[in-house]
Amino acid sequence: MSKENYIDKETFTEKKSMELSEDSPECLRKIFTIKLFDVIGIFFTIPFGILSLINGHYMLSMALLLLGAILVLNYYVVSKKAYYKLGANIIVYLFLLLFLYLVYSGGVANTGSLWIYAFPALALFLHGFKKGLIDISIFVLILSVMFFGVDSSFLEASYSNEYKLRLIFSFLVVTFLSSLYEYSNNKTFDEMNILTEKLINIAKQDQLTELANRRGIHEEMESLYKHAKDNNEDLCVMLCDINFLHDINISYGHEVGDLVIKKVASEIQNSTQNLHTVDRWSGEEFLILLPQTKLKDAHKFAAALEKRIENLNIMYDRKHIQVTVSTGLADVDKVNSIYSAVRHADNEMYQVKKATS
Repeated sequence: MSKENYIDKETFTEKKSMELSEDSPECLRKIFTIKLFDVIGIFFTIPFGILSLINGHYMLSMALLLLGAILVLNYYVVSKKAYYKLGANIIVYLFLLLFLYLVYSGGVANTGSLWIYAFPALALFLHGFKKGLIDISIFVLILSVMFFGVDSSFLEASYSNEYKLRLIFSFLVVTFLSSLYEYSNNKTFDEMNILTEKLINIAKQDQLTELANRRGIHEEMESLYKHAKDNNEDLCVMLCDINFLHDINISYGHEVGDLVIKKVASEIQNSTQNLHTVDRWSGEEFLILLPQTKLKDAHKFAAALEKRIENLNIMYDRKHIQVTVSTGLADVDKVNSIYSAVRHADNEMYQVKKATS
């Protein structure tokens, strides 16, 4: 486990992007949102399409009914998780075309242009901040060309220049406010997730030694054990316990006891040279996983580690504090789970401690 609890935003964004699987909470949230927009769109387009047909607005009715039919189809397409991005694109770009058509035709009683204010929220919500702004920019560009880049007779509806300018400016104001909200919402969401990641890391890390704690090591234990079994590789488990730490705490105080724990933890890490996994298993106990290591080599490693710790130069109040450790080892080939290996190593370590007491 890393010693560093800090997670920067760039790292988190990359991680979030990689983890956006079809069953991830973020993906499921997006699918729910897209289907919700589908339902809202269906109840908006089909009734208005029928009403337009009744009132003799045949082109508008055909457009609305066609859009409604596509949204019904899209609802079922999005139900297949692999197509949720396609579903979002269908909604955004269909409504982009619909709103442009409403501006072009005027809709009912020349009020069609009023619906365009829904587009910023739609684009930003479904496509995210950056892509949503690109969609809105494209929409404003096309709208500007329709209003000022072609002959006014091109439009079926009639608008004054003042209305056109005010419509675009007010649309930009709505875009600004929607973008501000979306940006703030995304920033808050990312900060909360970064904080959650940090808290998870803290929960899995021993704060005194900065090693993984028992909660943090379980996943790696299972992974190494499975890899060793699947590939017929050696894997040894080693427990290392500081002898007489209670006496050190009584004689010198818990602050010195903590110093001893930190020094021993550091020496174990240095000895493993990042080739093995080390964690603080309990108060004065450390667990070391030794992949691709035969039991006889693990015993050599344990003996060398015991010697290094015995030679540690720990001073307090001009007094040298002698520290020794007891170790126990187990080979996973002789057990049916990684936790059985830990129990075997613990029993062996207990016997060694009993002999030195």
